[in-house]
Amino acid sequence: MIDTYSPVPIFPEGIIRPIPQFPGAIPSVLQFPIAVPSVTQPPPPPEPSASVPPEPQPEDSEDLGSCKICYHRADGIHFSVMSCRACAAFFRRTVILKLYYLCKDKGKCKVDRSLRNLCRSCRYTRCLNEGMKIELVQLQRDSIGKKKNQGSSSVDSLFTPNVASSLSAVFKKSDEKEESLTASCTILSQMTSGYEFFLKFRKSTNTLVQSSVITPTCKIPKIELHASRFDSAKQVSKVEAHLVTDIVNTYFSPFNTLKFEDKVALFKNFFCYFSHTDRAYQSYKQFENDNINDKILMPDGGFIKRTELGRFYENAEGVHTTPEDAAKIFQPVFNYILDVIVDYMRRIHIIETEYLALLGFCLWDEAVPGLSKEARSLAVQTQSQLLAELQSFYSSQGKDSTEVIQRVGTLLLLVPKLTKCVIMLRENSVLAELFNYYEADVCCKNFKEEASVDLDCTSGCIAHSTNE
Repeated sequence: MIDTYSPVPIFPEGIIRPIPQFPGAIPSVLQFPIAVPSVTQPPPPPEPSASVPPEPQPEDSEDLGSCKICYHRADGIHFSVMSCRACAAFFRRTVILKLYYLCKDKGKCKVDRSLRNLCRSCRYTRCLNEGMKIELVQLQRDSIGKKKNQGSSSVDSLFTPNVASSLSAVFKKSDEKEESLTASCTILSQMTSGYEFFLKFRKSTNTLVQSSVITPTCKIPKIELHASRFDSAKQVSKVEAHLVTDIVNTYFSPFNTLKFEDKVALFKNFFCYFSHTDRAYQSYKQFENDNINDKILMPDGGFIKRTELGRFYENAEGVHTTPEDAAKIFQPVFNYILDVIVDYMRRIHIIETEYLALLGFCLWDEAVPGLSKEARSLAVQTQSQLLAELQSFYSSQGKDSTEVIQRVGTLLLLVPKLTKCVIMLRENSVLAELFNYYEADVCCKNFKEEASVDLDCTSGCIAHSTNE
């Protein structure tokens, strides 16, 4: 059996696999487990201590034997136990985030290389039983003397003591919603829960990439945000793709009922919409009262000013041209996002429920090439249910039938604008790569319509560096 984070059987070798790793199809590469209370969970970890010196590493890295947790090839001693980097990263995250897991098989799950992600409760228990020391967590990095000017870092190396102290603010319950959903709005209710989790996890991802206290991006507009940079935004975008796959498969019902091939086809189309639509929506929420309308909020928690787009590409790895030339490629689409999409959201005062319904319409597009007959039929049915739930929601807000029709029409007028934005961004990306202006990472390449998909990311990819 498994814990509460959904079963994931192993995908057969030799078959091309996409970056979106849906629970129920293949194991997720980067997974942020959801904390749940349980009487069967292992004992909660105490506060990490700062009085124990870091454990020594073996000199011989040639043949270190097997990981005591999952039996994969070990790469050294982590927290006093010979283990692989993946299990060490898992243990560190569990302790720092104070996560608790629920086993549905009374703690009897098998833990090995191929099954280690199936039950986190049993995996964490194995870590403790094999002797991993909670008090050694975080002590391998010095938050005072260690600077964050290192190159590519894995998720494992991005946890620092100051990050741990800031995460309590990340997972605080969000403010009450301005709108409430009726009991009949089953799809929208689940999407709302999933989107809330996504925002929390993305904020924690920003913390890891920046190795500093998180910058609020949505709820506290008085905080001065930092200017976004190409490298940090690129790192967060890699991880974001994996977060979105988990959220969509878990909360965007009935996506998890689709066949694997249909999931891939729909998600490759949807992710481009989600990435840029969410950027526009969060920009609207953050700068709603900013009449200048010249800033776009980026996934890394920073912003870009349209008049200073060149600064985004300054001193960036993988950018092979001047910041000014790189900015010229993407300036038109940034102007379009601000002048058309964000401005439209501001004019109609779009709310979160409407925004999520819009995402639902983008996801359940029956015209996506390669869908099976069953998937197309389900897409049409889900679109109809989303419309019915929107009507129910508007009715609960006191709108009459005429107002409902007008509001739905106003909302759906955003869809062609979003489609044009996606097309512009794809064309700009092709031009930038054609002229070798920058290097697109494998994670991003996999979401092109014509691209084959794989998991062969470079070692600099945060999402894959720990094989989690």
